Amino acid sequence: MTLTARAWNTLDVIGQAGPFTVTLTSINIADNIAPQVRLSATSSDRLEVQDPMRVEVSSVDNNQGTGIARTGYTVLGISPTRGDTVYQSQEVNFGSSPRTGTVTQNWDVLVFNADPLALPDTMVYEFFGWAVDNAGNCAASVGDPQLVSLVCGLQAGNLVANQLTGQRLTRIIVSGRTVLLPTGGKILDAVMDTIRRKLYLSNIDRDRIEIFRLEDEQFETSAAVGSEPWGLTLNRGEDTLLVANSGGTNISMVYLGAAVASTTDIPVEDPGRRLLTPDVVLFDVEQALDDVGNISYKVTYLPNAAEPGFTDRPQFVAVDSTGRVLYSTKTELLGDFGTLRKAKVPLGMTEPEVKIFVEHADMLENAAFVGIAHVDNVYSVSTAANDSVRINDHTPGNRTNLLTGFDGSPAQAAAAVAGLGSDVLIRTGQWSVENVGFHDTTYVSASGNGGWVVFGEGSRDPVGRIIMYEANADTISGAIAVDDLLINGSETVRGIGLNYDGTLGVALGSVEASFFSTDLRLQGSSVVAPGASGAVLHPLHANSKSVDNPTGLYQPDTHLAFVGSGDKTIDIIDTFHFFVSGKLYIKDLPSGPLKAVLPFPGDNAGLACATRAVQDQVGATIGQAVEIFQGGNFNLPHPASGGPTEDACIVVKLVGITDVGGVVVVDVRKSDVLRLHPSRN
Repeated sequence: MTLTARAWNTLDVIGQAGPFTVTLTSINIADNIAPQVRLSATSSDRLEVQDPMRVEVSSVDNNQGTGIARTGYTVLGISPTRGDTVYQSQEVNFGSSPRTGTVTQNWDVLVFNADPLALPDTMVYEFFGWAVDNAGNCAASVGDPQLVSLVCGLQAGNLVANQLTGQRLTRIIVSGRTVLLPTGGKILDAVMDTIRRKLYLSNIDRDRIEIFRLEDEQFETSAAVGSEPWGLTLNRGEDTLLVANSGGTNISMVYLGAAVASTTDIPVEDPGRRLLTPDVVLFDVEQALDDVGNISYKVTYLPNAAEPGFTDRPQFVAVDSTGRVLYSTKTELLGDFGTLRKAKVPLGMTEPEVKIFVEHADMLENAAFVGIAHVDNVYSVSTAANDSVRINDHTPGNRTNLLTGFDGSPAQAAAAVAGLGSDVLIRTGQWSVENVGFHDTTYVSASGNGGWVVFGEGSRDPVGRIIMYEANADTISGAIAVDDLLINGSETVRGIGLNYDGTLGVALGSVEASFFSTDLRLQGSSVVAPGASGAVLHPLHANSKSVDNPTGLYQPDTHLAFVGSGDKTIDIIDTFHFFVSGKLYIKDLPSGPLKAVLPFPGDNAGLACATRAVQDQVGATIGQAVEIFQGGNFNLPHPASGGPTEDACIVVKLVGITDVGGVVVVDVRKSDVLRLHPSRN
């Protein structure tokens, strides 16, 4: 290129320099300025094994720089207890297209280097973020809120900040796998289907049942049911899911398909089988004498508009060994009480007969009154002299076949209609809505064989009540106040469960778990941290020794209870010694019922997990339990490894509802059961 310079003075005289020849060449100025980097690593305080820690690395090169070529992170998994460190890193390489401006990358880092057999396990995760520009300049960050350019270094071949400690997250790694709904809602109950390996969840906000496949941890298409589904249970044939629709007065029947593991049937409600529950009324009959000795009767019914009544809206539900459906009804903010009810289609009939339980309720003492239940209507028939009573009812299971007995005294009228096939009940005294009803959430749980059902009242002034129902006799116990089981006079029931044959039950109060036999006698108790819900026994827990079952045997492999505790744990309690033998630390607070099932086939594949047959109180084999103790001797647990069972063997699977609206599935291992056993401490 030739350049010539000219200039003019004020007299317009021109001057010139040149021409000059200039040769143009390409010159690269070296990029020796490192990028700037910002790192952020976050997670919840408690992590399940499959939970992610969120890592974000932002970087920017200088204005005259060559651009970001690579960016990534390095994390050290440090175990304080084992004293070892495992490195993990990940990067994004932009190849031949380095990035200018601010470059932001996010990663999910799963928990690693934790010991699954020693949960809870405390881990320290130390994070470094880094970026390299296209000229090879490297900069690192250790969690500073601003962009920085720390000198890079290498540890075990991984990029870090030289001679600096990274951003540290000290986290507790806990048991379980929490399932959150893909489309939101609130879960109030859960049922495990061991045949199909599915979990059914009642989503009260969306009027449907969520269906979760446990093997691949995927949700299926949900099943629409009735209004505000709450309690769930399986029928005895395990081909139908019963759903208590608390927003109505009915129970949905969701057909699950053939009871085989390979079923491909899509669960759907069978509209023709929906159980429509009728209204329930109790009658008080008052006898009076006039001045000349004539008898008159005044009939009133309960509930009525002048006082709190009963709700018909089902809440929790169970099925007994005869196929009866037993359920509680929910309380109302307006003061209406919940109740206990049973429903069954009588033999040879086509319609279900629904009855309210009243046997547990004390009558108000009044010699002028009798109470009548389980009938359609009661009338006072006036005459010139003595009045009489007439009772109308229907044949149980056939509401169109009406029954009317002859008129007479209440006892005569009841006997007459009973002779026609009515299931009328008459008692001396006056009905009390409060004694019949329940003030709060009333849990319902059946024994594994369906022979017993237990009801547990959430609260009552001053205490809750526990009631037992025996299926074969079709009888209900008188109520026992929870303070007869628990010392604390203000106790409530926050969870309840029965073992396989009903020989032992567990009730969780606000600060204590109490264990009782069929005669509602206290067998033992264990203190828990307040604030949690849920209690269940090992699915093969059976033949517990009591006054009613004197030949029962202590079986430490299965005589275990699992109880929610307010410190975000589930206590594992030995139900003979009544001490906490282990603790399961979970991420969130248990806030609803707990369910327990045996491990699925294949859960213990590749492990040495010897099992033994378990018998109930009549000697029938009810299943195979993983051996924990040598010869059933509590003092001789099998070693952690090298014996017939390993510590990694799954003994039972738990399902619990948590306070964040999720459902947690916990594999309980042999190591968990023995965590606090005397031989391990």
